[in-house]
Amino acid sequence: MTSFLQHAVLCLTASAAVLAAPAKQPASVCTEIRHRVPWYDLTQEEKASYIEADLCLMNSPAKGLNPNAVTRWDDLQWPHVVQTATVHGVGAFLPFHRYLLTVHERLIKDECGYSGRMPYWDELHDIADVTASELWKEEYFGGDGTGPDGCVETGPFRNLTLRWVQNGSVEEHCLSREFNTAYLQMTNQDNIDECNAMQDYNDAWLCWFGGPHGSVGPHAAGHAAVGGVMGDATLSPGDPVFYLHHAWLDKLWWEWQLRDLPKRYTDMAGPNLPIAGSVLGGQGPEFTNYFGDNGNVTTLNHRLYVTELYPNVTIADVMDLHGDVVCSEYY
Repeated sequence: MTSFLQHAVLCLTASAAVLAAPAKQPASVCTEIRHRVPWYDLTQEEKASYIEADLCLMNSPAKGLNPNAVTRWDDLQWPHVVQTATVHGVGAFLPFHRYLLTVHERLIKDECGYSGRMPYWDELHDIADVTASELWKEEYFGGDGTGPDGCVETGPFRNLTLRWVQNGSVEEHCLSREFNTAYLQMTNQDNIDECNAMQDYNDAWLCWFGGPHGSVGPHAAGHAAVGGVMGDATLSPGDPVFYLHHAWLDKLWWEWQLRDLPKRYTDMAGPNLPIAGSVLGGQGPEFTNYFGDNGNVTTLNHRLYVTELYPNVTIADVMDLHGDVVCSEYY
């Protein structure tokens, strides 16, 4: 079996042919701004269709680069797994996750027929009691972990099989959760305001990121409040609510950008190697040379790699939410 890091190198090498001029598929041409709205604002039909679209990815065969993937959900989780160290604690943290959100949106639209608006988790709405959120209804995302190992035993994803594990091997396991309302307080309005007050991206991304190196951490809030798989920095996209949480974070970043345009279309900084160590995702030259920054400072030329699920783009391509790649607006 190909080792974790060997496969990472193979994936990166295979992508070399498209690095010089990242192509865009027709789906990336922005003809009409797509709406992103709070989960609660989706119609009942949209909510049901959105859940069905994620189930579609979970039940569709893999088509990606990793031969150990079984489903399209495995394919979608893989870019985050293989690059854990170099998409967290780095300047590309927010741009990478903005593009991963877009990749998820395209997959459920292009391959699973979802035609509704994209949801985000308005975490201020649920900040008083994460367990009371409508998200966890039986017909939506299911509830807290109650089974062995914190496995989720309710809702449409109760039988979800996840495969990637932190040591780089494959081991089937369940979707787990461990709710904790206290952690959600990190995304309170005072902390959001503190991040919004940052004048430069180099300070702002750290503020949104949180953890031991950030000041307040709205990013850490949703992950820790849901817990289980969501609380794992490497494996968190295995929980479908990951995409709603990161859409919330992306909304906060976009609102920060809007405070000083056009300057914040080009305000980019931060390291390429993580400020906190990680055993996953590789930190060698096969990764750092790939980025295209010519050093350890993140630039607009930095390439965002999603293991060929969709073409590579640069950070510059995703800085404008209304641009061809993301083509969205938060409401």
